[in-house]
Amino acid sequence: MHLLARNDLIHLTRRSNGAAIRHWGLRLAFHILFVLLSLFLLEKGFIGWALLALLPHCAAFSFLGWTGIGHELYHNSVFTHRALNRFLFRICSILTWSNYSYFEASHVYHHRHTLQPGDAEGLPHPKIDGLTLLWILSFDLPGFIRRLRILGTNAFGVVPSGVGALFPLGSKNHNSLVSAARVVLACQLQLLLTFALFGAWYLILAVNLAPFVLTFFVRTLAIYQHYGLTYQAHGDYANLCRTAILPRFMAFFYANMNYHVEHHMYPSVPFYRLPELSLRLREKMNFPHLVFGYSQVLRTLATAGLFKS
Repeated sequence: MHLLARNDLIHLTRRSNGAAIRHWGLRLAFHILFVLLSLFLLEKGFIGWALLALLPHCAAFSFLGWTGIGHELYHNSVFTHRALNRFLFRICSILTWSNYSYFEASHVYHHRHTLQPGDAEGLPHPKIDGLTLLWILSFDLPGFIRRLRILGTNAFGVVPSGVGALFPLGSKNHNSLVSAARVVLACQLQLLLTFALFGAWYLILAVNLAPFVLTFFVRTLAIYQHYGLTYQAHGDYANLCRTAILPRFMAFFYANMNYHVEHHMYPSVPFYRLPELSLRLREKMNFPHLVFGYSQVLRTLATAGLFKS
């Protein structure tokens, strides 16, 4: 069944530098505003208020990664220039302590074999207990340590468990995995040392540690994409993925990845055209896992057993 006419598909897959620049401009303005507000409060001696003012920046910062705009940059569907998309994808990966070479290999597999054996992104997510909930509502120290451990072992040539077939020893993928881990660690260390050298300790929190502060939103939205779903048939994305209609500000930072069924069906459609794609598809097909609102996302996850009592 052809859900979209050829001309409609051409329109929906067209990338727009204007839309991409507007998105990045608003995103950068948001971060700059809250960082400057936090610095102002800090200089006035209001330490507690300064930390609170930094929370929106941190909560949005983690959406620079693979659960957000970094993911769309990887798909080369933001700017019209592939080199720019690739460059910004790697910058976003570095800023969020993520091995870009790992994602470049594993995400291709995820789209081709969604929720099938070997799909690392489709692995069952561990339940979130009370202690984990406290971490992801504050500073996710276990997540930070885990990310350091993964990058450290990658830097020494150790492949993540479960995806060894994607990174055979001596292969191009394996060599890229190792070099990318070293680049991420080196860049983060360089940033940290630079901030420390100039006494800008505040920027260590606002940049180096920001991806691990208040990660509840990015974590739950990432989990929601496929949580509790199992493989049934190839290409049956309505049953392999979940779509949620979120408030516009949340969908903005999430780069519209809440339209996840739509993204898997047409991964070349830029994130800024996914709402239009979703409206068209919902007129022609059933979305069995569609919910409206972030509260419904949490309710769905709770019903599916994500939160351990």
